[in-house]
Amino acid sequence: MNAPTHQLLIYDLASDYLSRRGQFREEHLRLAWEAADRGGLVLGGAVGDPVGSALLLFRDRASAEAFATADPYVSQGLVRSWRVQPWHTVVGADAATPLRPGTDA
Repeated sequence: MNAPTHQLLIYDLASDYLSRRGQFREEHLRLAWEAADRGGLVLGGAVGDPVGSALLLFRDRASAEAFATADPYVSQGLVRSWRVQPWHTVVGADAATPLRPGTDA
């Protein structure tokens, strides 16, 4: 049996992402907050200074993939590529598989 994991949706952003996102941002944020309110999306946001990527942490792969396929940032080319990777979280209140010192892992 596979250990439970979180799923990272990783966006590689277009070089003109910041200048183009304004017209799509409301819809992107609406979709993100709906996913969060349903419990699938845990956290999300842009990465870097200057921004070059974005990370969105989901509880399951299906939710991550559904979000990416509906996201106007993807359909309008603000995202050059995206992928979903399992993240084996082990520390923190929301870890999928919490491990503490002295436990068998």
